[in-house]
Amino acid sequence: MLNARKLLPALCVAASLTGVAVYAATTAPPPGTPAESAGAPRWHHHHHGFMMGLVLHKLNLTDAQKTQIKGIMAGERSQFEALRTSVTANREALETTSPASPEYPALVQQAQTNAAQRIKLESETWSGIYGNVLTKAQQDAIPGIVAAARAEREARMAAWKAQHSAPPSED
Repeated sequence: MLNARKLLPALCVAASLTGVAVYAATTAPPPGTPAESAGAPRWHHHHHGFMMGLVLHKLNLTDAQKTQIKGIMAGERSQFEALRTSVTANREALETTSPASPEYPALVQQAQTNAAQRIKLESETWSGIYGNVLTKAQQDAIPGIVAAARAEREARMAAWKAQHSAPPSED
């Protein structure tokens, strides 16, 4: 049985994974560019939804799977762009509207609606990739990839904190 304790982390992972795939699908260099001809990976892992790009890259997707994923992303692109426009406009309105203003509750409601739409769209996108593109072995590999990435990140954070929490040395 799925409960909130299991569903919420799964949705968070799916949301971040979808974000990277969307970003990767929209920022790949055009065919024939030097980066592609040199064999450089076409899945970019920038700060937007890093985990999805990392997972997709580590799954060693076939060219056919990459094409399918890009097709799924292209189909969702206009919805993501419309949502991004709505989020930006609503955020700007919230920043300039006083909480005492009669318009403020409607802006907060719109922000909640935008967030729900984003989660739904990202979930549908990731479900399409997970259910229609990835093999069973690739699906089974995802939790290990995510756990390893989290452990590596936590180790880097702990090392950074240890280095930066020490009192400054006097020379």
